[in-house]
Amino acid sequence: MLRMTVDSEAALVDMWPPFGLRIAARDDRHEIAVRVLRDEDVARIAGVGVHDVYGDDVPEHAFPWVFHNSPQSSAQHRWFNRANLSSEEWSLDFLVTAGGEPIGVVDMRSSDFAHTREVSTGSWVFHRFQGQGFGTLVRHAVAQFCFDHLGAASIASDWVVGNAASESVSRKLGYELLPDDGETTPCGPEGKPRPVRRGRLRAADYTPAARVECAGLTPQLRTMLGA
Repeated sequence: MLRMTVDSEAALVDMWPPFGLRIAARDDRHEIAVRVLRDEDVARIAGVGVHDVYGDDVPEHAFPWVFHNSPQSSAQHRWFNRANLSSEEWSLDFLVTAGGEPIGVVDMRSSDFAHTREVSTGSWVFHRFQGQGFGTLVRHAVAQFCFDHLGAASIASDWVVGNAASESVSRKLGYELLPDDGETTPCGPEGKPRPVRRGRLRAADYTPAARVECAGLTPQLRTMLGA
C-alpha cells in the first residue's frame, strides 16, 4: 500500500513548480490570496454558470463559456493549459480567495516572454463579490506580481466594448488604450461576435495601490516561464 509522506507537498511542488506560487495582496478594504489552480481548486469552481458570474441581469458581452460550462469542460480547459505550459507559450491559471472562500479566477498568459516581457491577463469575480473593490485589488495583485517579481515590462488586457466595469478598472490602473484594430470576440450563448478594445500598462506608468507579497517564484519556475 502506497502511503503519502510528510514530504508529499514538497515533492508535488518540486514536480510542478507553479503549485508553489503564492501571491497575497491587501488594501484598506480587503485581503486576498492568489494561487495556481490545483485539482481541488478546479473542482471548487467547476460548473460555474452564467448567473454565478453575472447575476440575473446578464449582459450582451457575457462570456460564451458560462452558458455551456460543465465540470468536465472546465477541468479539461485547466488541464490543457497546465499540460501545454512551456517557456515559449504559457498560461498560469489562478484561484483568488478571500478569507479562504473562492471569489474569482485570474489567468496570466504570455508568448515568448523572454523577449516580449509582456503578460496578458484576464479575470472574473463571482457576482456576489462584485462592486466591492475585489476586482480592482486582483488587478493590482497581478500588476505588482508581473512588474516587481516576474520582471515584465508591460501587461495587457482586453474587454468587450460595452463592458464598462472592466474598462473602468483598466483606466483606473493607468492602462493606455490601444488603437482599434477591428478585433472581435464571441459573446453570449450563441457566440455572437462583438468588438473588443485592448489596453496596455507599462511598468513605468504604474502606481502601486496595494501591498503585495509573493512566494514560490523559484529559479525552476522562472526557467519554465522564460523569466
